[in-house]
Amino acid sequence: MSEYKYIDRLRKAMENKYSKEYIQRCSDYAKKLLDKNLPVIYDGRHASEILELQQIKMECYHTFTIAGKNKQRNITAPSYELKRRQKWILKEILEKQNVSKNCHGFLKDRSILTNAKMHIGHRNILNLDIKDFFPSITQTMVISLFQEIGYSESAAKFLAEVCCYEEKLPQGAPTSPYISNLILRSMDEKLEKFCLKKEITYTRYADDMSFSSNEDIGGLSDEICSIIEEYPFKINQKKICYYQDPYRKIVTGLIVKENEVCIPKKFKRKLKQEIYYCRHLGVQKHLENTGNSERTGFKEYMYGKAYFVAMVEPETGEKYLEELDKIEWGY
Repeated sequence: MSEYKYIDRLRKAMENKYSKEYIQRCSDYAKKLLDKNLPVIYDGRHASEILELQQIKMECYHTFTIAGKNKQRNITAPSYELKRRQKWILKEILEKQNVSKNCHGFLKDRSILTNAKMHIGHRNILNLDIKDFFPSITQTMVISLFQEIGYSESAAKFLAEVCCYEEKLPQGAPTSPYISNLILRSMDEKLEKFCLKKEITYTRYADDMSFSSNEDIGGLSDEICSIIEEYPFKINQKKICYYQDPYRKIVTGLIVKENEVCIPKKFKRKLKQEIYYCRHLGVQKHLENTGNSERTGFKEYMYGKAYFVAMVEPETGEKYLEELDKIEWGY
């Protein structure tokens, strides 16, 4: 059905029920959204009908903790039914919007590898981290985003409510990463403009920002932080890292060299060691020896690490995958 047929049907349905001015206003609104290949949503009630939200509870979330390398992350995940609706919003609305070219997180064909590769060959690298990244993005900011996309205030409020929890962006909803990229687009562009003048390369992967140059840029951190803090974000001062030649340089967990990006030796050494113990002692015995006898999903965890290595160092990663295939996983 073409956009014009949609509008023709809309006009016929509204004829003799509403004023010509109101019908024209609705038609113009619909056309603007259809021109952007977006679903037409007039207001909150219409959004509720489209998403069939009468059947579910909007506050259906559960919280759990994931231990990371340097910190624990609290994940607030929606119920299956709510997640299904958020995925619709992601596919039909959010992913049709462009993010900045500096952004490498949560996007197809971009990754921590493409992020790190942008800094190959640079002698100086400055890494910054946004503190409390997802919780810093409020429901009010998300409402403004949907309005910028083209939705009415009522529709934008409702869509934002579906994507937020306790008036913040939940780390666990499928919509949150892309929303964060769109909300940070203005900041990315301002940082890019600043960096172009200074001949600095800038990239961002989620809350991790990296700046690199062959010139000394350590003294620019205050200027960069002041730009970031023009927005409702704070820099984690404890995680500011500045790397200079001849020392090792790291971007999003990967080592950046003169001509290549590689996995840290410590990571590969530990993975190789775990594979050895699993093969020679058995998986269950290895888990018992490391105090993880009740652990679940260990096989997936090990293969995930090997695939991570393979993404960056294909030959080495393939060897780890072959070794993992030889393990008896019946534990």
